Amino acid sequence: MQVGAANDAVDRLPCSIGKGRASRQGRAVKGEKKVGEGSGPKGASSLWRALAAEVRAAARRWGVGASVVVAAIEEVVEGEGAAELRATVEAEVGRRGAVHAGGPGEAWDGLLSHAQRRAHGVHFTPEAVARRLIGHLDELATPGPIVDPACGAGALLLAADQRWPGRALVGVERDPALARVAALRLLDARRGRAHDGVRIVTGDGLARLPEDLDGEVAAVVMNPPYVPEKGHGEALAEVLRTHPRLNEVRGARADLLYFFLARSVEMVAAGGQCAWLTPPHWLRADGAARLRDWLQARGAMERFEWLPTSAVFDAAPGQDVLLSIFRRGPAQRMPQWRAETTAAAEVGEGAGTWQRVHPSTLSGTRWNPRADDDDLSWGARRRAAGRPLGELLRDFQGVVSGADRVTRRHITLFGDQEGWEVGAPIFLSEGAAPPHHWEPLLAYVRPVLRSGRLEAGKVYEGQEVHAWMLYLDGEVDAAHRSAVMEVLGPFRRILEARREVRTGKMPWYRLHWPRDASAMRAPKLVVPRRARRPCFALDLSGAVVSSDCTCLVAPPEVEDPVSYLQTFMVELNSAEVERYLRIFGKQKGELLEFYSSPLRELPVVGWSPGIEAGGRQPG
Repeated sequence: MQVGAANDAVDRLPCSIGKGRASRQGRAVKGEKKVGEGSGPKGASSLWRALAAEVRAAARRWGVGASVVVAAIEEVVEGEGAAELRATVEAEVGRRGAVHAGGPGEAWDGLLSHAQRRAHGVHFTPEAVARRLIGHLDELATPGPIVDPACGAGALLLAADQRWPGRALVGVERDPALARVAALRLLDARRGRAHDGVRIVTGDGLARLPEDLDGEVAAVVMNPPYVPEKGHGEALAEVLRTHPRLNEVRGARADLLYFFLARSVEMVAAGGQCAWLTPPHWLRADGAARLRDWLQARGAMERFEWLPTSAVFDAAPGQDVLLSIFRRGPAQRMPQWRAETTAAAEVGEGAGTWQRVHPSTLSGTRWNPRADDDDLSWGARRRAAGRPLGELLRDFQGVVSGADRVTRRHITLFGDQEGWEVGAPIFLSEGAAPPHHWEPLLAYVRPVLRSGRLEAGKVYEGQEVHAWMLYLDGEVDAAHRSAVMEVLGPFRRILEARREVRTGKMPWYRLHWPRDASAMRAPKLVVPRRARRPCFALDLSGAVVSSDCTCLVAPPEVEDPVSYLQTFMVELNSAEVERYLRIFGKQKGELLEFYSSPLRELPVVGWSPGIEAGGRQPG
């Protein structure tokens, strides 16, 4: 298998794309140990040591020596790591305090700290969820193998083996230790049965398998790595340079999982199936539009099941995960969906009712398989009667100030002699009044409105302030520079480390991403970028708005922008707008998104042309 270039590219990513750990299989537990670094028996990580302990436990179950188990593992694993496993097993013999993963199939993610898994997008598949996903597959129509291109510790392959004993199983895993964990678990599950059908490849899940099985696979089962493009753009671009065919599914933005979904479809035979455990955002994300078109041209979606994240992973509370089934070629089952509140029950036990998916919900701009005929007809009527909000108001994000805070990286780089605290704002104060030492700079101090304290339908005229900001959006006049140094001097090394400062594009004391000051001072609607329901408020105080809000201003030709915006505020906070966004907009868990295309495409009903000069009245 040729994986070198791709491996070099993805190894630079901070989550599992580099080591295959964003889609690990195992049971989510608390109280984990952190994986140590090092290679060889003296510096073996906790993962290698736990694997060595499981090898010895398997040897006792099998009634053979540990070397026989190691040899069996190496017979089915292709790729690096054999020497390290042998050395670790030998070094761990008789060692006190050996690390255990808790037995086959238990808590391999327990060797990663909670913070590490959250920081790097590590999400293991609980065994009950693995069985649930495999249960959604139809009977296999072809004799080919079952493949997991991001197999981790093998939970999905184990579940597939339970349903189809003896079927050939192929896993791909970047991490050599976890590849051997998966191999051992599968061999142990097949004890007393043939081992010939088990094969684990250490390498890149996006690369073609040895012997090129594309078009011959009966089913792909997968919990793909979740690595968003934000913050990883260059590394994902390198993935595309290594696998240029995947440019077919790349939109303006693309997460790594989009490429894995396409890769899984490449593998399966006509009539074959793909079982995916993913976040649901790709059904509606603008950046996944090409992927959806690509999938539609090659097959059909047959099943969708939503589960709350809390029932699957111990991270990302309040969000959902999606279990879905795709078939290569024409659908052989009526597409159906359901939403559950728990993942504890096995498939068919306490499960909700499957509902029909209307064909038109899997075409067009976004997919929403949960919409019914009434929803679709109602939405069509609103679009016919209304006008897109983006034609009537201009929207922009609030001040992006995340780069203007103290981070752990700053303390690591510069030390903590200044008394910095992680997360401390540099330009922001949350007191009832501006800090006393800001007084020389009061000309630059602005009130701030924040999303968490906005009230729907409220008009803010300056009596209520959520925070204060030093709004330094450009050069400061000479008379105030000494005061700037006094206030911001303790943070100067942090501020000077920003790329835009180093390259001379802005002075060291400027806000990282200021917004147009005149737009901020103008009358404007303000709404949280994500909220459970519409929460549009009207700001007449000229406050600065935080980056977790969207601002909307009237077009310049409007003569009475306050009346104009007040009318919009009533309409945008209505139950009809909430319903429309839940059906046709975008969500993250229970939170609606109030920005970008879903907001701009929102139809405003009752608009009469030519009223821009004096506002509008709902129809």
